[in-house]
Amino acid sequence: MPNEASPDPRSALAPAPASAASPHPPPPDEGRHGPEENRAARRFLLTVLALILAGAGMLAGGHMALAAMGRLPDPPLTATWCIDEKLAALREVALEDRTLLAVGSSATWRNLDMPLVAARTGSTRVYNAAPCYLHIDQTAFLTDFLLERAPGVETVLAVLAPRDFEACPADATAFFDTALADAYISGLVPSWLPYVTGFRPLYLARAAAGSLDGAPLPPEAVAEDGLGSSILRKPHLWRPAPSFDEHCYAGLAALERVVTARGARLVLATLPVMPEWRERFDPDGRLVEHWMRRMRETLREPDTLLVDGRALAWEDGRFADPVHLRYPHHTAFTDLILRAMDAPPPPGPQAGG
Repeated sequence: MPNEASPDPRSALAPAPASAASPHPPPPDEGRHGPEENRAARRFLLTVLALILAGAGMLAGGHMALAAMGRLPDPPLTATWCIDEKLAALREVALEDRTLLAVGSSATWRNLDMPLVAARTGSTRVYNAAPCYLHIDQTAFLTDFLLERAPGVETVLAVLAPRDFEACPADATAFFDTALADAYISGLVPSWLPYVTGFRPLYLARAAAGSLDGAPLPPEAVAEDGLGSSILRKPHLWRPAPSFDEHCYAGLAALERVVTARGARLVLATLPVMPEWRERFDPDGRLVEHWMRRMRETLREPDTLLVDGRALAWEDGRFADPVHLRYPHHTAFTDLILRAMDAPPPPGPQAGG
């Protein structure tokens, strides 16, 4: 029987000869495209660019059309017209030069005679920085933001109404982006940037329709004092029902801490009580008295002043509504506050006047 030949072990290590019929040919060169593929890619990129430019043009055109109609709101840092209006005004105010700053809701914005404050305090460096709609915790948030930019402020003044204590949910306290607002008010970014970063088409549509919350009243309905205040001239039918949120007293405490930390004095004043509102919601006076007591219990600093507006027993005709006085009665109310500020400081937060 013939012997079988043994396989050469070196043959297993030798490379296989190249063959055109190899089952795994080298991959094609994927970096190469034909002329048609290149033209399609360019068309796609040009289409995207055209759409971006068209969108930007429509956005700019829409804003210019609203401006031509006189209905372009101020840059939407909060998308509430009367707040954005005040933030836009602050862009033109030298806050670093102010010694007295008024803050708060429209209870502050629409009830103070700032020229009288300037005359009686001997300083023209006063300003009413209050917008509208704020609750007391939001007032603390805004005050902290403003005092960082106004290191010379010695007195912070706020007018309070029950509505300021209506609701203070924690997630609503920081009601604007402080980084963007700081850059905007400082003039570090152009005035149109918030329109882009905070683009709100529905807000602009409401502006075009003239139905924005807090939209400006006609000039004949208000009296501007040139120092941030805007006083109502005509009566309004708004009669807010009282509602108090216990969390709001923490907001009041935060406001006092913010002011004290900056080395300033906090002066608070409550509005006189409108008789019609009292008869409807607080006939025995217990509701307002409880509110005053809770505020006194909350305040801690000995130089904090709480002026009780009930010292002015006024008739309905002096009020535009329960939260706003009618021009020119804001002057007598401001005088009440200033007289309390001139009086010797009480041993603790007490009702003045």
